[in-house]
Order: sequence, then structure tokens, then C-alpha cells
Amino acid sequence: MGADHTAGYAVATNILQVGGYVDPLKPAGQIELSRNLQIATAAIDATGMCLFIAFAVLDQPETFQALLDLLNAFYGLSLTSDDVVALGKKILSAERDFNLRVGFTKEQDRLPRYFKTQPLPPHNVKFQVSDEELDEVFNW
Repeated sequence: MGADHTAGYAVATNILQVGGYVDPLKPAGQIELSRNLQIATAAIDATGMCLFIAFAVLDQPETFQALLDLLNAFYGLSLTSDDVVALGKKILSAERDFNLRVGFTKEQDRLPRYFKTQPLPPHNVKFQVSDEELDEVFNW
């Protein structure tokens, strides 16, 4: 999985207002949004579906049900939405466990310092989510 997936592809919600809206210029709501999108994306990636199915799933509940129906029919399963969330969490937990076992800690799981020190045009804002908040992303 690429960084664009594991980081929680929030453009849909932050910019396009698909599946709700969280102000991209404020830290409020970003952790929960990122957590939920990473869980969903890990699960969607595991199905072989493209990340872009998330746009339809976020805006049309029947699309998520269609994905469940497709997976259940193809594999002879009875997956529910809770099962898909559990799958995403299991995948992310395995990835995090691997990283910890090879020596990566939260100190290596940080954005470059300039994100917090250099304003980004055109809004001239700096990254405002604290490291302590970022450490909460994988707490489920």
C-alpha cells in the first residue's frame, strides 16, 4: 500500500465534501477522519478494489452494500459492515506490528519538521495537528 492510502486519503472529505466535511485548514476532526479513512482504505485495498470506490461508498450507502454483496457472493461469505471495519483494523494493526518489530517507533512516524514551521500557500497555514494527537490515530 502506498503512502497516499495509509495516510488516509482525506481530499474527498476535506476538499470535495464527499461523505461530509472537515475543514482542511483546522486540526479539529482530522484524527478521526484519518483513522476512519485508513481503516476503510485498508479494507477496500484488500478486496482488490481501487481506492476511488471510496468516493461512491462515502456518498451512496447502497454502494457499500453492493460491495458487501459482491464480496459475499464471490467468496460465499456473510460479511457485514462491522466485518469490513474489523478487516481494515486488522490489516493496519499488522502493518504497525511489523514496523514496531523492525524497530520503527513513533519518533520515526513523524512528518518532516518544516510541515510545522513553514506556512503553505495559498492559505499560509502550518500543519497544526500535534504529535500527541497523531499518536491517537491507531487507537481503536
